[in-house]
Amino acid sequence: MSVIYHTGLTKPPSVDIDGFEVCYCPVLKVEYESTNVPQDISDFLQVKPIVLMMSKNAVKGLDKWLNNYGMEPDFFAGADFWTVGDRTQAYLQRTLEIQSFYPEEMTGKGVLRALQKQNQSRILLISSQDPRKELIEGLTLAGKNYFHFSVYKTSFNKNIKFSAHFKNDESNYLIITSPSTVDGILKSLSFSDLKKMKTRLISIGPTTSAAIRQNGGDVFLQSEAQNINALYENLGSLILESSHQ
Repeated sequence: MSVIYHTGLTKPPSVDIDGFEVCYCPVLKVEYESTNVPQDISDFLQVKPIVLMMSKNAVKGLDKWLNNYGMEPDFFAGADFWTVGDRTQAYLQRTLEIQSFYPEEMTGKGVLRALQKQNQSRILLISSQDPRKELIEGLTLAGKNYFHFSVYKTSFNKNIKFSAHFKNDESNYLIITSPSTVDGILKSLSFSDLKKMKTRLISIGPTTSAAIRQNGGDVFLQSEAQNINALYENLGSLILESSHQ
């Protein structure tokens, strides 16, 4: 039976894919922390920025930050929230009861285009300690006034199960959900790059695909929607179609 190694932080949906075993083996872990105090954020909120939530982990980190200071979501009353993706939007609404807008293109470049189109020049960026490089570079080049509010960090998760049971075979598949996951896979398997990777690589989206190629890997399949549930819904048929191309 072929194995699908799911290496992302979020547990994959519970689905049965005929002929495949799904192995959840995250290569990263999240630690929620922030060096910013409420005064830092309230000062920047005075310029009425867009509040940009980069991920579900950013929402979770913000929730923990608010709880740590005994504050409610109305600390951000009147602010316009944007999210990267519909899942982040739904999680923000469910967790903090904050409504938001999300760009159609769920990548750093998509966010930049939407900011330019709507003439938004001030951004409170709520994300990990190390936000996407192309987003930071794009904000800087575009002359945007942004404040980076870090609420969590990701670090390498030494997954013994993954390193011990991984079989580098073209009948198996690796699902990669972020550029940082690529680094986690390389560390877990003690690979210098992906050039000798026989296992077929499935990417969640264009930014992750670029990271795979930069590390010498071939992208077998890229998800059309940057949504892990949508990917798994049709994964069996997508693998079959890509195998015959």
